[in-house]
Amino acid sequence: MESVKRYAGIAASLISVLGVTVIAAPAASATPSGCGDLENGQLCITGGKVGVHGTFTWTVGYSRSKSGQITVTLGDQRKNSKITALPTYYGSVKTNKTANYAQLSNKHGIDAGDCIRGIMEYKGKTYVTKWRCP
Repeated sequence: MESVKRYAGIAASLISVLGVTVIAAPAASATPSGCGDLENGQLCITGGKVGVHGTFTWTVGYSRSKSGQITVTLGDQRKNSKITALPTYYGSVKTNKTANYAQLSNKHGIDAGDCIRGIMEYKGKTYVTKWRCP
């Protein structure tokens, strides 16, 4: 009976510690700014610099969680306090057969107050990332 009480005490301590750890840990499923979780993968825009006026290289990448090669069109879209611009497309690319990943880059200007997000088209549907803003 003593060993049962001892194990119950250890289990209660472990649950207590795990409860604190789970609450204190950052959410693992949170996506970084400039990314968006899609049903079958993740779309991200990287590179460049937001919050300053200049010309930068922006890279839009799609990481596919399902197997099978597909062709996607990648680009970006900018917005500021006045407008949301039409998308700028970099072109179409097939996902890599082994890595299930596709990416394209383009160099263009952005103003200091502009936000930018990645855009992907696949089978007539448009997908977007979260906005990256200053």
